[in-house]
Amino acid sequence: MTPLEIENRAGLARATCGWKKPQLPLEAVRRYWRDVHSPAIARRAGVYDYRHFQFDAVNAALLPDVAGVDYACPAGQQLMWLSDVRYLDEGGLAAFGASPSGDVKTQLLADIELIVDKSTTYRSVGTNTGTLIDRCASATPQGIPRTPAFGLFFRARTPEAEFRRYLRALTQRWAQAPGIVRVRFSLFDVPDMEAERKAGYPIKTHPLEQQYQAWIDLVLSDERASSALLGSADAGEFKTHVRAVHAYPVAQCYTFNYGGLPTLVGLRGFAAWSAIEDLGGNNHKDPGLLTWMYGPVVSGGSR
Repeated sequence: MTPLEIENRAGLARATCGWKKPQLPLEAVRRYWRDVHSPAIARRAGVYDYRHFQFDAVNAALLPDVAGVDYACPAGQQLMWLSDVRYLDEGGLAAFGASPSGDVKTQLLADIELIVDKSTTYRSVGTNTGTLIDRCASATPQGIPRTPAFGLFFRARTPEAEFRRYLRALTQRWAQAPGIVRVRFSLFDVPDMEAERKAGYPIKTHPLEQQYQAWIDLVLSDERASSALLGSADAGEFKTHVRAVHAYPVAQCYTFNYGGLPTLVGLRGFAAWSAIEDLGGNNHKDPGLLTWMYGPVVSGGSR
């Protein structure tokens, strides 16, 4: 299968995004999420794909200005991260929910109380999520993006069905535009707080007026390519369906699982991966060595 086919096998995605407690240093939170929390998540059962995005402040000038559409976002309400965890199906999500068991899961979820001020998990199922194009140099990006990358978060003006039809058409057009490297869309279900509570997650959800209805993972060849996203003829339709769009530049993106298996970053952490890449230490990618170090999780066992 091609990388695009591998990625699109996932039939269910949960995008969890939010911001840190105000007293915590941002860089410390970013390191903790990358080097402590995410490698533990990578070992949970049922995960098919897991990417973690760390965002910089909203770029209100990325898209051409359309009167009546909100491009700005107050500093205290801007997202700082998004964890995109994907599963093959509901069975994968159920396995994830049961892993790990007992007090170990309690200790893992304690990270939420440690770090998170506000966080919302959005679910996208079946044809409501998918990657249309991906010409990135790597199917498992790690670290600072090689070319400009953004998370575009939308608030709808029209009813759900109408808005979703429009976003599907918009992403199809973007996937064919010059200078576009990657387009992945996620149309969000309304957050289910009861399901999150039953799964043991502390409820720290954003107020309804701060929630989003869609997310587009967008990578450009360079920032000039953004001029092809909305022409003057598109403005009226865009305003009809979109109340707000907030473009978060991706500061770093880390891939901890791919195709049902933890990546080297998911197993050994980003610092080890970076050192291995810098010196060409490919012997430390050997499956036998990794299995000796980390056990059957390397090949998807005991997860």
